[in-house]
Amino acid sequence: MRFMPFTALHPDLGRLDATLADLRHKLDWAQIHKARPRIQLACPECDWTLHPKVSRYGVRFFCHDPGRPPSCELSNESWEHHMLKLDMAGAIRAAGWFATLEVPAEDGSWRADVMATSTDGTQRMAWEAQLSPITLDDIQARTDRYLDEGVRVCWVSPHKRSPRWISAVPAVRVHAPEEHEPQLWIVDDGLAGFDYGAGRWMFREEELVQFVRWALHGQVLTVESMPRYRRVYRVVDGEQRQFRRGQWWTSAQSAAAQEKHNAMGQRQELAREERKARQKQLEEEADRQSRLRAEQEQARRAEQAERLREKRAEEYGGARRVRRRW
Repeated sequence: MRFMPFTALHPDLGRLDATLADLRHKLDWAQIHKARPRIQLACPECDWTLHPKVSRYGVRFFCHDPGRPPSCELSNESWEHHMLKLDMAGAIRAAGWFATLEVPAEDGSWRADVMATSTDGTQRMAWEAQLSPITLDDIQARTDRYLDEGVRVCWVSPHKRSPRWISAVPAVRVHAPEEHEPQLWIVDDGLAGFDYGAGRWMFREEELVQFVRWALHGQVLTVESMPRYRRVYRVVDGEQRQFRRGQWWTSAQSAAAQEKHNAMGQRQELAREERKARQKQLEEEADRQSRLRAEQEQARRAEQAERLREKRAEEYGGARRVRRRW
């Protein structure tokens, strides 16, 4: 099932947002839905004409008129993509920030599914529902474009299996609710806490609405997993499996715990290396002493043999002198 945009361009007011009660411009839905004469609304992506609609589940959106360009990205979004954007916008607003859907860059280099803006306008964070396949290079390039403009970003995947880019860029995976059911999205990958006692990262599950609040307010941040901690485990279908993660959303406390544990590990490694070095030094000294004793013993035996040869030579010389007298 394919859905249409949440936003439309009004000929006089500019961008309308169907997810807001007042459409962003103090309008009632009835003023544009089935209004006569019809208001000429346009798609922000392809500029094709749109008309307001309400799904059988009560979701308001805008629908392209017949003949729309097949390449329009907004018209090709699935129900899952559509609802994830809607729920991310709701979570952003619940956190006290402004949420605007389908926001394009001024130069057209990106279009955020949902743009979160702080109430004072000084901070922005893009939330991207990424359902279609994308390469590591492409998603990193898109992330960099956001960062170059001072916009933080979080990529959200609802797929059953975590994508390859889950820890290459700021990202999470969420449990997708059953279609058309009012369930909460749950973050189940990309968010973690560091267990100092176990010395490893632990997957953490949390409601998307709570995670969004934490991310917007800086209560979780993206932290690189140090090489020694990139191997992580979790039980899947009753079986413990191993994963590799290079980056997490986590708290400052967990980031500090990783640093502390890593420093402790480095000290322990240094102590082990020092013990090995001392042991090697002791072994080398013992080997040197052993060789020295062997050399001394060899010299002593050589000296004894030389004395013995001299003694025998003297005895032999004395015997010859006696025989001459006789």
